[in-house]
Amino acid sequence: MRRKALVLVALALATASVAFATTAQASKGKSQANPNVTYILKGTLSNFTPASTTANGSVTISVNHSNFHAHALVGQQLTFAIATTTPTNLMGGTINNGAHGIVKFRAPLHESNTTLMTALTASTPMTASQIIAR
Repeated sequence: MRRKALVLVALALATASVAFATTAQASKGKSQANPNVTYILKGTLSNFTPASTTANGSVTISVNHSNFHAHALVGQQLTFAIATTTPTNLMGGTINNGAHGIVKFRAPLHESNTTLMTALTASTPMTASQIIAR
């Protein structure tokens, strides 16, 4: 009788330790409360200044279309900083005023519209993660 009880206790402890290990592994690195996502803006580009080794450049976009995350930005005119590390796909090495293009930037997923607009219209513009001119 004692042997059966000892085996049952050992089995219960082994099952509990496997259950705790499984939940710890399952939650490790999979959930993030507010992950960064890519906001994609499409529209008319203007006021392009290329980045140099001493200063960031900038570009202004008049947003005509966007992905789901940036839907509240349609109809806005926004200026983004361009770092020397920002990937750009420029036709002819520059962007002429009125050229159509895409500006991508990363921001938190569940950002309220007012907080996002405050960050985008601050005196120091948000840095674009990619610029594509067409």
